[in-house]
Amino acid sequence: MADDTPRPGRGPAPDHGPGPQEEHEGSVRPAPREAHGGSDARERAAGSGQGSGSGQGAAPGGAADGRDGNDAAKVPELRASRREGSGRRRRNLPVPVTATPIQPAGPETTHHWDARAESVSEIESELARIWGLAAREASLEGMTPSAEADAYGDPRFAPRIDQSRDIRVRARTSVLTLVVVATRPETLERTLDVIAELAGRHPSRAIILAPGDPDGPPALDARISLECMVRPASVAETCAERILMMASGETAQHLAGLATPLLIHDLPVVLWWADDPPLGSRQLRELTETCDQLLIDSGAFRDDGATRLAALAVLVSGGQVAVHDVGWMRLTLWRELLGGLFDHPLLLPELPSLRSVRLNVLRPGATLRLSKAALFAGWLASALDLDVAHPLEPKRNSESLVGVWTDGHREIRVEFRPVPSVGQVASVANGSLQRVELELGRGRRQIRARVSRNADHLLATADWDGAEVARRAGRLEPFDEGPYVAESLNKLGHDRIFEESVARAARLVSGHAS
Repeated sequence: MADDTPRPGRGPAPDHGPGPQEEHEGSVRPAPREAHGGSDARERAAGSGQGSGSGQGAAPGGAADGRDGNDAAKVPELRASRREGSGRRRRNLPVPVTATPIQPAGPETTHHWDARAESVSEIESELARIWGLAAREASLEGMTPSAEADAYGDPRFAPRIDQSRDIRVRARTSVLTLVVVATRPETLERTLDVIAELAGRHPSRAIILAPGDPDGPPALDARISLECMVRPASVAETCAERILMMASGETAQHLAGLATPLLIHDLPVVLWWADDPPLGSRQLRELTETCDQLLIDSGAFRDDGATRLAALAVLVSGGQVAVHDVGWMRLTLWRELLGGLFDHPLLLPELPSLRSVRLNVLRPGATLRLSKAALFAGWLASALDLDVAHPLEPKRNSESLVGVWTDGHREIRVEFRPVPSVGQVASVANGSLQRVELELGRGRRQIRARVSRNADHLLATADWDGAEVARRAGRLEPFDEGPYVAESLNKLGHDRIFEESVARAARLVSGHAS
């Protein structure tokens, strides 16, 4: 899994040459965040070529979080100018920033306590017991019996003495409760690594639910740990709790009943379903009723992803829980590069003249996974205020899927074209974008804007009647789940851009949902 190796920011990337063979699909490692701001998209996508200059020109956008715009980065916008007499509003839709990489802070002093339990009530008792041990160790370590007696008699310590006469110096430093569902052993191992990576920077009570054989005898094996860390540059101690609950039989059928009694009152609750999320199921619905935010990965959707997208759109439209998607975050560099092309003063006014969109999607097998391409198309449709006139359907005498958007006056053709995995890095996943191309222009004017992938490089170019007028480049890096989970924990709340994109994506692929 991920390590804490420093990841420096990126400058302009060349638009040629093969990339590292361990590159994963559609991922982008963002540059480190400054102390009081978001990571700058300009460090990840550099502009060059005629007309585009430094890539400046579009107004900066807000944050992806629709509530408060915290940690907003100044990134390219994709805007459709208002057409005279059309009566349609202009949309200003910024590209959201990506996840922040987790940077190491040097060696830490760590104290660790463990316990086991077989019921929720035992878990609560064991948590109280190990917190008592931790507090007593911290407060009385190295004290002589006489000094200990004097401490208990000191009125300054009175507020810190509990019923068991432990002086509570160590305090819970949790900022949230993280509930994780890992339905497979390999997923459990992966999530435990991420939780350990996040512990010092996002102190939380992590409740990991690992359901086992549903037909076996009802059982619960809970492993509880408390870890307190002191960084070299700080005198403050950070403590994090981890509760791993491996359940089977009837116990595994009621995950919400296991997690709910252990939630910390008045702290936000984030649910991370680390496998293909069973959207619309009773298990997920019951868990989301206790949570403020749901983190999923649309890249893990089963089959072609259309049914899951439809269920995701229903969940998002309800508004009860904020949804963040790792798969959506992985598309950020694609969106930044395409949006950045339209910083060019010649290109921005041409957005309302969009004629067609084509997305080349990697399909190494028989099934074409639609979720990533559909979310990208949904973002584009939302940015340009386009509605779905006809959902995707098979193109005659072709393997492509073709649909139609409309702006109320014209129809815009959208095509998903499957491409084989010949020459692709082995770890690039089914459904990854390979190329996005927009055709625009009024009358005989021909304008093309495209983003293409070559190994771990993305190149965005725009042509005006065959002459290149803008060029931007970016580089993908090996995928690491930790930074995206961290970004989701940093940005609690609704991502309105994502929500609008999901709604349009689901309508576009509605003909494939069962």
